[in-house]
Amino acid sequence: MAISTSTLYSIPRYAVADLQAKITKAETEVSTNQLADPVGSLGGQVGLYEALEQQSASLDNIQSSNSIIQSRLSTSQNALTQIASDAQTFVNAVLTAQSSGDVSTLPAQAQSLLASLTSLLNSTAGGAYVFGGVNSTVKPMADYAQSAQGATAAAFSAAFSMPQSSPQVNTIPAAAMQTFLTGAFAGLFQGASWSNNWSQASSTRTSALISQGQVVETSVTANESAFQQLASAYTSIADLGLGNLNESARQAVLSNALSQASAAQQGITGFETALGLSQSQITTANDRMQTQASLIDKWVTQLGGVDSYEAASRLTNLTNQLETAYSLTNRISKLSLVNYLTP
Repeated sequence: MAISTSTLYSIPRYAVADLQAKITKAETEVSTNQLADPVGSLGGQVGLYEALEQQSASLDNIQSSNSIIQSRLSTSQNALTQIASDAQTFVNAVLTAQSSGDVSTLPAQAQSLLASLTSLLNSTAGGAYVFGGVNSTVKPMADYAQSAQGATAAAFSAAFSMPQSSPQVNTIPAAAMQTFLTGAFAGLFQGASWSNNWSQASSTRTSALISQGQVVETSVTANESAFQQLASAYTSIADLGLGNLNESARQAVLSNALSQASAAQQGITGFETALGLSQSQITTANDRMQTQASLIDKWVTQLGGVDSYEAASRLTNLTNQLETAYSLTNRISKLSLVNYLTP
């Protein structure tokens, strides 16, 4: 049977292509110590192998998500710590003013603390507003001057028929001031007034799956009553004409501010405790998942692992075979009838 030179030449070429594919596979196994084609190599165990890989990937994804959540919780806790510190500074200043009767510096201090509260409630982590609730892409708190200041002025004027800056505010009776503080003024920090003039945050707190089957709350929002109370306390001192009020009306404002701030402090302490518990639960969940992932990865390695010595030997043999195939291809390509007939 006659065999053409072309046919002889094509045989090593097919061998070269096959060897190159096998070498690529062997190189992968040598570098990773894992099967390059587990589906083709494991047979009936491939289902288990893929299930274990999926579970490992799921645990990794949850732990990565938990890292982001921990960052946001840490940012929230830092902000709460500063808010609590500011509130205590305010309480101390109000108590001092109550006993001394000197309120000359108190409005400016309250204004500064209100600006600080607004800034802290607009804290971000990873591009998310941590006090925005589920509406974490929108800045929660508006600056006081943006619209809340106008609402305060309108409420004061409606109640007393004069602006806060009027010298006539010294005629406001303490009882009338108390009624205003617990009525129209308090309403500025609740419900629709709060949403329209102060906050765009959602009242729904964020929650997250921190391990398989375990969900925890991961935020507090700018709409919590403690923050509303603190904003009310600061605003009453900063923008109700405190310096011009008569002594009895002034004491009514100071007492109300002290009451609101003290109630806010209790709420903030509760937030710190709740978020601290979430942080602890996430740490515990991460530790547990890390242990699970290690066991699963070990199982995956056992199923899909290769003997590094055997893989290296196989790669060497395949490389030698490829070199032989190249040599044979070269020799066949030089065959010709002219060379055969040459004496």
